[in-house]
Amino acid sequence: MLSENGNFVKVAALSEVAEGKPRAVRVEGHSIALFQHEGAVYATDNQCPHMGYPLVRGRVRKGVLSCDWHGWSYDMEGGGCFTGGCDDLATFPVEVRDGDIYVDVASGGKKRDDAHFLLLKEGLLSHDNWTLSKAIAIMLARGVSEEETLEIMVRHMGRHISTDEDAFNGGRKLAMMMNGLKVAHMYQPEDRLIPLMMSASGAAGALGDRPDRQPLPPPVDWEKLEDWIRVFTTDKEWEGIEKCLITARHLGGHDEKIIPLFFECAVESFFLNHSNNLIHLSHLAELQEQFGWELTGELVCSLGAKILGQGRGRPGELHREAIEKIREIDHIFDELPQGTSAESAADYDEDKFSAALVSGDLDEVFDAVTENLTAGVPINTLATTMVMTAGDRMARTPVNMSPGWWDLQDEMELGSTVRKVLRYGGTKVAAKALYHAAWRFFNNRWLNIRHQPITASRTSTTPIVLDEDAAIAEILDGIESVRIQEIGRRTREYLNAGYSAERLMAEMGLCILKDDNGDDLLSSIYIISEEWKTCESHPGRNQLIVGLARWATDIRRNAGNDSAVQTAHRFARGETATELYE
Repeated sequence: MLSENGNFVKVAALSEVAEGKPRAVRVEGHSIALFQHEGAVYATDNQCPHMGYPLVRGRVRKGVLSCDWHGWSYDMEGGGCFTGGCDDLATFPVEVRDGDIYVDVASGGKKRDDAHFLLLKEGLLSHDNWTLSKAIAIMLARGVSEEETLEIMVRHMGRHISTDEDAFNGGRKLAMMMNGLKVAHMYQPEDRLIPLMMSASGAAGALGDRPDRQPLPPPVDWEKLEDWIRVFTTDKEWEGIEKCLITARHLGGHDEKIIPLFFECAVESFFLNHSNNLIHLSHLAELQEQFGWELTGELVCSLGAKILGQGRGRPGELHREAIEKIREIDHIFDELPQGTSAESAADYDEDKFSAALVSGDLDEVFDAVTENLTAGVPINTLATTMVMTAGDRMARTPVNMSPGWWDLQDEMELGSTVRKVLRYGGTKVAAKALYHAAWRFFNNRWLNIRHQPITASRTSTTPIVLDEDAAIAEILDGIESVRIQEIGRRTREYLNAGYSAERLMAEMGLCILKDDNGDDLLSSIYIISEEWKTCESHPGRNQLIVGLARWATDIRRNAGNDSAVQTAHRFARGETATELYE
C-alpha cells in the first residue's frame, strides 16, 4: 500500500542496495545511508552522531548499526543510541514502490529536541572537549539562547568545585571559564566556538556527593559571622568559613556584604605570597554579579571559603620581612585620601615608580607604593603603571633562556586586578592589594630585563610604509611558524605605521587560540584588549600588544584547535566527515 504522504522522493532502485552493500544518496542536501537488512530497507543519516564518520562504512547485526570509527552503535530503525547518552541517529520513513526506494526526509530527523543540552551536560560530566565543542557548535548553529547554555555551565561548575576541587584548581577552572566567556564576546558568533569550548572545559568535571551544608542554629547574627570568618581565615579553616557563609545567606539581607568581606580578608598580610587569590576572587565577584545569587550561591560560598581558608605554608625570611613592613604601615590605610582624582596626581613620576617596582629592593618597592598612596595618587593610576611596566617587560624580555612569561603575565594580571578590587572592595582594600601586586614584581627580580622608562614613546619618527593586509599576514605567519626573534619587530612596525590595533588584536587572538590550548593565554588576550582601551592616553600602550605577540609565539603548543572547531562547525551544519569520504 502506497503512503498518501507527498514528501516521499525516489532515491534509488532496490537492486542498487543489496544486503550487506549499503549506499549513500543525497536528498535535499542530506547525505542518507540506505541499507537492506533481513528483508527490510532502512534509511538513516549517513553522518555518525558521534564524530560524523559515514555510516555506510559501518556494519549491521540484528538491526544494530555500528560505526567503524569509534564503534558507536544505533538502532537502525528507531535511531536510538546504545553508546552515548543522547547522540541518537536520525532515521527516515522508507517505502519500496515498484522496485524503487522512496524516502521521506521531511518526516524523519533528530529524535531529541533537547539533544544539544543533553550533549552539553554529557560533555561537562565527562570533561570531553569534543563533546563540548559539538554541543556548543550545534547551539550556535541553531541560535540557542546563550543564557540557557551558560546557566547549565554555571550550575554544573558550582556543584563540581564544591564537591571535587580545592582552592587552587577551583580558582584556575573558574578563571578559565570566565576568561573564555569574555574572549568569546570579543568576536562574532562564528568565531566564538574555541573560547566557549575552553570556558565549558573550565566548568567541566565530576560531580561528587556530600551532605547539604545546613546553617548554624540561632542565635547568630551577621556581626558574629563576620568575626568568625576572619578568625577561620587566620586559622586556615575553610569549612568554618563555608558554614558561616551558608548561615549568612540563610539569615537573608547580607548577600551584598559577602564579596567585599572576601577581599578584605584576602589582602591580609599573611596572604602576601598568595596574590592569585585576588584574581580568583575577582572572577568569583564577576560571576556572581552576572548570574545572581540563586545560580552562583553554592559556588561562591564553597570556593570563596576554600580560597580564604587554604593552607599557606611557612613564610621565608624575605616573606616575613615583607609581612612585617605591611603591618608597620597599617595605619596609613585609614588615612588615605578618598575620591582622589587624576588632577591630584599632577606631580606623579610614573617612570620613578616603575623603576622602583623592578628594582629588586624590597624597601624601595614598598616605599614607592606608600609614597604615592599617601601623596594622593589614584589607585587606578598606580594600577596602570603596574600593567604598563609588565607589558613593557614582556615586549623586551630576552627569549634565549627562561624568559619568565608566566611571571610577567602574573604581574600584568595582578595590576589589572587591582582595578576590580577597588570596584568590589573599596579604596582601603585596593590600597592593600597594591602591595600584593608590588610583592609579585619583587619576586620577579630574577628576570634579566633591564628597566627602561615606560613613558618614552616607542613610535618611530620615520615609520616604515607597509601594506596593512600584508603586514597582518606576516605577523600571523610569524606566530604560526614560531619566529619569535622577528615577531616583536613586525608587530611594532605595524603599530608605528598607524594601522588598526583593534584589528590586529582580533586577528592575533583567533590565530593564538586556533592552534594552542590557550588556557594561559585566554586571560592575556582579554586583559591586553581591555587595558589597551583603558590606557588610551598612555604612550607605552602598544607594548602590551608587542608583548602578547612575543609570548604567544614563544609558548606555542600547536594543538590543532582549528581543525577540531571546523569539524564541529561542519557537524552542526550536517556536513562533517561524510563529504570528506564520499
